[in-house]
Amino acid sequence: MRILIVSCESWRDTNNGGNVLSNIFCAFPEAEIAQIYCSGELPQNSICKKYFQISDLMLIKSEKGEVLEEKDYSTNNSYQEEAVENKIKNKIPDFFRESFLLMREVLWIVFNWRTEKLRKFITDFKPDVIFAPCYSYFHVSKLALYVKDIAKCPMISYISDDNYSLKQFVLSPFFWVNRLITRKWIRRLFSECSLVYTMTEMQKKEYENLLGRPMKVLCKSADFCNIEKKTGTPIKFIYGGGLYLNRWKVLEALVKSLDAVNETGIKAELHIYSNSKLTEKQKRLLNNRKSSFFHGAVSFSELEKKYAESDVAVHVESFDRKNRAITRLSFSTKIIDCMKSGCAILAIGPHSQAGISYLKSNDAAICVNDLNKLNSSIAWIIDNEDLIQKYAQKAKELGQKNHNKEAIEKMIKKDFYDIVSGDKS
Repeated sequence: MRILIVSCESWRDTNNGGNVLSNIFCAFPEAEIAQIYCSGELPQNSICKKYFQISDLMLIKSEKGEVLEEKDYSTNNSYQEEAVENKIKNKIPDFFRESFLLMREVLWIVFNWRTEKLRKFITDFKPDVIFAPCYSYFHVSKLALYVKDIAKCPMISYISDDNYSLKQFVLSPFFWVNRLITRKWIRRLFSECSLVYTMTEMQKKEYENLLGRPMKVLCKSADFCNIEKKTGTPIKFIYGGGLYLNRWKVLEALVKSLDAVNETGIKAELHIYSNSKLTEKQKRLLNNRKSSFFHGAVSFSELEKKYAESDVAVHVESFDRKNRAITRLSFSTKIIDCMKSGCAILAIGPHSQAGISYLKSNDAAICVNDLNKLNSSIAWIIDNEDLIQKYAQKAKELGQKNHNKEAIEKMIKKDFYDIVSGDKS
């Protein structure tokens, strides 16, 4: 089977999108896989070796895209610095971010990306199926539809965030212009798909009603081994992930709670591993070298080792109105990493958020849905070592039940092969 992936981000195991792709497509060791992507970064994974790269800067420079083939993108490669366009975006104040994103969409309308070089890459590869994740950027949906038109093969999509509904709290008119156009292209994209995966049952039900397409829940999977470890002193809390969408503010509250219990001696520490860039204010709050330590980015394999050395894995979601709306249907892939780690999970966030709700309803984490109760919850954890062992076991059991790697890989392979064999349109 030949699988062509059309996505926004480069396939790097150090970014969330790339990590998801690796988790899904390790199920296809026999397949030939290629990717068309819209980022300036180079790939870094051990699965795919053939790429077509077309980035914002390439369009501005009137470049026709670049074929990257037969290069070593193994997971041993060192972490590469952010692409130039990402650095530019990170320097833009939040107030102007939505207008910048809309300007980028205009860029993809004005400049010609439907080149003979791209067409040749598609026709030479001759895919049997296209996998096209859904984004809040409509140029990626347009690209996926173009690829399907050229390839004449079935397509599968995957939506992990609320990129379609109008249940958002954003005042920027640029956001709503972008949103309304994006909705149109998502409808077109899904109308051409044989199957759409979602990450949560909540999103599946809502989007099936909104879009009338066949959907199926697909979460990240893992191998859940028995990990025997005793709680250390001080207790090590670990957070691995992004600090955007005001998640850093929730971590700030956690640090303050840890500071409170550490007044009479160091009883607990929070270690943060993230490729997010901190402001000076954030550095003071999240790296006080007493209760909190910020370590920057590490490879996924290194992060797994850090999890194994820790006691409590932290998952956070924002409480503010705007970000609650953005993340309400999202299921962070970090939740599965936390389950696999052998740590107890501390989940801090609104009870209505899909990932937090999933953990709470399955009693698989110590859940804090009100920041006013965080101090007492932290004191409770630190005073009850048995609680950490109990919730580490609960997290592992839920992972084994619902996120077993072998079972999910079997499901994915069956879906792909059934669609390829039954849908040649």
